[in-house]
Amino acid sequence: MNIGLDLGFGYVKGVNSQNKRILFPSIVSIGFDRPLAGIFNTNDIIENLHVKIVDKTGENSYYVGNLARREGFSDSFTLDIDKYTQPEAKALLSTAVMLLTLDSEPEEPINLVTGLPLKQFQAHKKAFEEELKNYKALISLPEHKLMKTIEFEKVAVFPQAAGAAYYALLEDLDRYLYTDSYIVLIDIGFKTTDYIVFLIEDRPHFLPDLSGTIDTGISKIFTAIEQIYLAKTGATIDTAGLMTIFKKESIYFKGKYVDFTEELTALKKELARLIEKRIYATLKEVFDRVSTVFIAGGGGSDLYPYLKNIHADVVLVKDAQFANALGFLKIAEIQK
Repeated sequence: MNIGLDLGFGYVKGVNSQNKRILFPSIVSIGFDRPLAGIFNTNDIIENLHVKIVDKTGENSYYVGNLARREGFSDSFTLDIDKYTQPEAKALLSTAVMLLTLDSEPEEPINLVTGLPLKQFQAHKKAFEEELKNYKALISLPEHKLMKTIEFEKVAVFPQAAGAAYYALLEDLDRYLYTDSYIVLIDIGFKTTDYIVFLIEDRPHFLPDLSGTIDTGISKIFTAIEQIYLAKTGATIDTAGLMTIFKKESIYFKGKYVDFTEELTALKKELARLIEKRIYATLKEVFDRVSTVFIAGGGGSDLYPYLKNIHADVVLVKDAQFANALGFLKIAEIQK
């Protein structure tokens, strides 16, 4: 089975060769047995990811995704830049792969393609690939009586934004083949923003010297909203509340809904401006020769209204939040 997996700082996005998709927040907490779990909760697996993992480090129990957000001892996103070396990353990866392979045969080989932020790619690609190639774990969802052994026959790691770029260009490559022009893809995530640049000649040529990672993303808005919430209400707020505000632009507090529409609009505009300023500073020598700017990522969907005028042709990639995962899947399918 081929799998494209985007282990984002905000959300895990995955898709397999049967076009099954999974999406859950990149939140992991230590897990405990939940004897009362079945009383009020539904049987929705993705909403109740209590996982147990047995690997070379021993046995560990975790709440993952929305369950960690609701009930976890720690409900915050893992924003450490080296998170890919941490046990929590293995929990996210193992959980995602299990969900994507639940309907497959036990011995069906898995071909995994995933990514790293551009800033980390050169330094950590080989080590991350080797770690995944040698990874084997028994993962179970005890509340759902499901168990799976996870290991990979093939593994490939690409720059994060490369998946989205491949997916975007594959849609209608001929439209973008203007010889001696440039194409830019901006992949806005939760913690970081990657931008990747191609020179178009006979085909697109990746230009690493003009591409890079900006250490800012949607989490910057969460940090600001946390302070604004404190100023408005005099109270603190957890990650679940911040996610509610970001999604619904308001939250219930002491008998009424507190509105954050104006503040969120201002913050999105400012974040878009910071991203635009940084990218233009890097590309100012060639920006007049850019034919198309693609916007991708979950954060790309949020900021597109404030970025659509940075160039004459700005395109929000179809299915922007899943663009990397879908691109990685396409790469997995053509690999031999």
